[in-house]
Amino acid sequence: MVLSKLLPRRRFKLSDHESVAVSLLDAMLDVESDRFAGTIEALAKEFARAKATVAVAPYRETRVASDNSAVVADLPDLRGSHYQADLRRITPMDREEEFRMARRYEFLRHLVRRELEAAGYSLAEASDLAKRPAIHVLAALRSRRLRKGVDRAWFEATIRLFEDLRNLYVEGSLSIVLSTVNRYRGLGVDTIDLIQEGNSSLFQAIEGFDWRRDVRFRTYAQYWVHQAVLKMLYNSSRTVRVPIWVQKLLGKIRRAQDQLRRDGREPTSADIAQRVGVSPEKVEWILSTRRYAVSLDAEPMPGEGGSLGQNLPDETLLPIPESIPPGDLREALDTAMADLPPREQRILRRRFGLDGGEPQTLGEIASELGITAERVRQLQNAALGRIKKPAKLQRLQAFVE
Repeated sequence: MVLSKLLPRRRFKLSDHESVAVSLLDAMLDVESDRFAGTIEALAKEFARAKATVAVAPYRETRVASDNSAVVADLPDLRGSHYQADLRRITPMDREEEFRMARRYEFLRHLVRRELEAAGYSLAEASDLAKRPAIHVLAALRSRRLRKGVDRAWFEATIRLFEDLRNLYVEGSLSIVLSTVNRYRGLGVDTIDLIQEGNSSLFQAIEGFDWRRDVRFRTYAQYWVHQAVLKMLYNSSRTVRVPIWVQKLLGKIRRAQDQLRRDGREPTSADIAQRVGVSPEKVEWILSTRRYAVSLDAEPMPGEGGSLGQNLPDETLLPIPESIPPGDLREALDTAMADLPPREQRILRRRFGLDGGEPQTLGEIASELGITAERVRQLQNAALGRIKKPAKLQRLQAFVE
């Protein structure tokens, strides 16, 4: 709605405790932009005098629709989510409704700020307090004395109505978030988290929007939503941060890979590069960034118990072979083989290189001893059987654990 089509200002006198319909409030606020500041100041005085309120609840009912296919068509795939069902019941604001909602919001914000300043807050403090949830504002007012003649119950009700109107303002703008979220799905942050971050940014957009510029709120809010989503991706998608343009390009590469696989082809860097419009070298570099941090508390295999950290070596400790003094191992081996026949000791030392030499084959040992290789194998097994007795095996076991 353009400013030139606004109705001339009309004067209204409110009755005591009157509940002003939103349509009537719109008529009161339909003035030229250069007269708007004076109008809301006079209207705020009249509301305070009459202890009047705005009938937000009936207006909310008119904003509820049984079905909204325009919103659902732009909604990401959130199967099983209550958010999707709720959006179907909310009608997005058109250009005229955005314009009127901004004026209503500015009036109620001015009314709340005016009474907060009268309660002893500075303009900056009152402006900051008005942005907070009603429960915080009411808690801050408990220790404050209101301006003489101001009814505390009326002012507290006005604060709650101001919050209700702000929530309606945000609800009517939720569809703005969806198009931006759809552009950045699958980049390491859940879609629901992106939507939540975008929805939160609408509160900042509401505070900064100036309807006098005759620009749609949708256009202005999309900037805030875009920045909030990008910040969420940059800060939360990876432990090691990657520039957002890399993440966006990675999303295109993933979609190209999926399409190539659906076509029955195993994607190569050259194929992906041709579809995405970058060089194969850049595709390989982008794919190399797909490294995510893994928790040390994660299970290596589901259901097996334990953690990844328990399977990692402690690099501050020496490996067991290097930590065992050579003399201790040689002494243990000599003790274990002390009661073996000399020929069996000789076979074990040659076969396994226990004297520091290279291990020999059964044939080499057989040639040296003048017996067959099969006989060497039999003597070796007999010697090992004697060493595996519990008393000897227990002493040697310490060197292999």
